[in-house]
Amino acid sequence: MDVMEKQHGGYDKVGCVSRDLYNFIAEYKKQRIEGFDAQYMLNYMAAQEERDSEFFYRYSTDSEGHLQNLFWSDAQWRLDYDAFGGVVVFDSTYRVNKYNLPFVPFIGLNHHRSTVVFGVGIVSDETVASYKWLLHSFLEAMHQNHPRSVITDGDHAMVRAILQVWPNTDHRLCSWHIEQNMVRYLRNPKLSDFRKLNYRAFEVDEFERGWLQFNKHYGITEKDTWICRMYELRKKWSTAYTKGRYFLGMRSNQRSESLNSTLHVQLDRRMRLIDLLQHHEHCISVMRRNEAAMDVVASQTVPFTELTADPLEKNVSYIYTPIMFEKVKGEIVRLSKWQVEEVNKEDSLTRFAVVHKERRQARFDVRCVYVGSVIASVHCQCRKMESEDIPCTHIFAILKCVGLDTIPSCCVAKRWTMKAKPAFDSDRSASTQQWSERMDRFHELRNDASVAFFKASKSAVQSERVMAFLNSIIDEGENDENTNIASFGPLPAYFSGARQTFTTKVS
Repeated sequence: MDVMEKQHGGYDKVGCVSRDLYNFIAEYKKQRIEGFDAQYMLNYMAAQEERDSEFFYRYSTDSEGHLQNLFWSDAQWRLDYDAFGGVVVFDSTYRVNKYNLPFVPFIGLNHHRSTVVFGVGIVSDETVASYKWLLHSFLEAMHQNHPRSVITDGDHAMVRAILQVWPNTDHRLCSWHIEQNMVRYLRNPKLSDFRKLNYRAFEVDEFERGWLQFNKHYGITEKDTWICRMYELRKKWSTAYTKGRYFLGMRSNQRSESLNSTLHVQLDRRMRLIDLLQHHEHCISVMRRNEAAMDVVASQTVPFTELTADPLEKNVSYIYTPIMFEKVKGEIVRLSKWQVEEVNKEDSLTRFAVVHKERRQARFDVRCVYVGSVIASVHCQCRKMESEDIPCTHIFAILKCVGLDTIPSCCVAKRWTMKAKPAFDSDRSASTQQWSERMDRFHELRNDASVAFFKASKSAVQSERVMAFLNSIIDEGENDENTNIASFGPLPAYFSGARQTFTTKVS
């Protein structure tokens, strides 16, 4: 409306009001997709797949041809999963469409610790069968690369589906949803005591003793079904059981909640599927633009450090993205409170006892494995490196003890650096568009090559010629010292259907 006002010289010159424009667009959309919402959705998916063969989607229908379940993931999402898919967060509590279908985004953390999307699903119901279909579709899109960990809202059907489809994935329940149930089922002082069992970093035996005392004090019986069920699931929510496990410091699905709150703007429950899709893509576009802006800052600036800062702090400022630098810096700042009290050497293994200067009972064992004079691996008893992919203050204490001013490579997780996306790294030393231009060239080459490969495969002679030509390019790249071999992540898939028109009738 603002553009029309400027073009016509004022609001009174346009000839309509904002509501008229809204009604016109709404009626236009209605005429286009009325009665064909699911069909239009799948036509859109087929068009995306034809444009980009790395775009992935799957759907299922019932016996009458009605759309039941849908999952899709574009090329960038699949590359992002290759780089950041260690922990996946998702829930199905979000419903903003006229059909009241659960909208299930698969969420993670990128190298700036911001929300990144791996895929999106829409299911017809919250049954084990629907969730199993969704999880299988997700794995198919990600080349059967299972996530290490997953955080969910605790839906019973979802828990069972994860156990069957992702049996080796570490599963924890969202603390935010647990908190909502705690407030629903418990009252003080029972609520306060249960929170202690949830959030305090007890040892496992301490938690078990505390649980027995809790049951005895409040007379918990089998009739208290929610509390009994929570005890059965204690390994999926209690800090005593989840500490040290790989969840990148996340307790809840706040990443999904954050995306949902963004999606909620200008959405309502009368919205059709295609409207939801279009608005969702707009939100994703904004997220990617924000990530690109953070990439520019991270690649062309170095976080500020004081002249008197610890040499280790100055070193990590060149390694991590700005957000993660602040987290690692916090561990270095706490160095002053810890000291190495004991060192034991056994061949290539060295054990360090790191003790708090004021609370002597606070003691952590750190083990270092050396290859020659180089530290090859470090393990601390607190397991922060294993659970959050950043070195703890106890590890930094032993680095200071052995006289290192630089952090060893074994302590740097690539996912928190600007090299997290190896296939198309964000090297913007000259142009802020360098990354996207390289991706465009890759897409153009890939699409043309797919057609050529398909034709060449009909002839053994042609196939050999093409293979020889490709090998010559690969060999040339290997002989170039300035060429970095890329780890590409998800690459062209499902070409056989990429250029076909979607013809199946779905309602």
